[in-house]
Amino acid sequence: MKALLWKSWLETRSRFMSAAIILAILGVSTVVRAPATIAGWESVHVGERMSYPLYIWLSLSHGYLQFLWIVAAVILGLGGLLRERSSGSSTFTLSLPVRRSSHVVARSLLGAAEAVALGFIPGLIVVVLSPLAGLSYPASQALIFGALLVSAGLVFYSVGFFLSHVLHGEYAAPGVGLGLIAAFYVLTRLPRLEALSVFDAMDGKLHLVGQTFFMGPSYPIVTTLASLATAVALVALSARRVKSVEF
Repeated sequence: MKALLWKSWLETRSRFMSAAIILAILGVSTVVRAPATIAGWESVHVGERMSYPLYIWLSLSHGYLQFLWIVAAVILGLGGLLRERSSGSSTFTLSLPVRRSSHVVARSLLGAAEAVALGFIPGLIVVVLSPLAGLSYPASQALIFGALLVSAGLVFYSVGFFLSHVLHGEYAAPGVGLGLIAAFYVLTRLPRLEALSVFDAMDGKLHLVGQTFFMGPSYPIVTTLASLATAVALVALSARRVKSVEF
């Protein structure tokens, strides 16, 4: 398994590092832009005040971070034996003395771990850099919002992972995957389908404590568990698909 994990890392490290750099820049820019953005907002909304936690929530959990992380998660899910067959390298991979399902499991675990790590980068950077701007943000909240994002959102990683084991072509899986996610987002904005919104679980929208824009003791458990169960099911379907393919 260690060898398979290492192989998966070699295949995905450039994508992971690129995404990590982008999300790190997002974290830095969020802190740098804070004073001017907050002042500008308050000058337009006379008599109202934008707290730093509100600004962080709108900028990251409810804003750029959610979008960029979903895109990164889908891209991290790409690859696998079907893609290797297209490039002509699947023969070597399948010659290794391990089951096909082991390849799928190792690839899914490594990619999921990378996606999880990415989800915490911007928030932790905000915690570290905020004092330099004369502001502060609790590390506990950064960790909670990071956990929300990745636990409820891993299903999107699995969407990319599954489609890469079903669709042929370099751009088919990411194109279809991101298109489906965009359509799902639009559908969950409809009143009757709001309960299906994984996006609201990812940013904790329905569980914020008053106007603090901090998370309290409640957690979107049902939505998160349903999302994780779907993610596992998609990986299982990917393994089943690989078993039935003639390489």
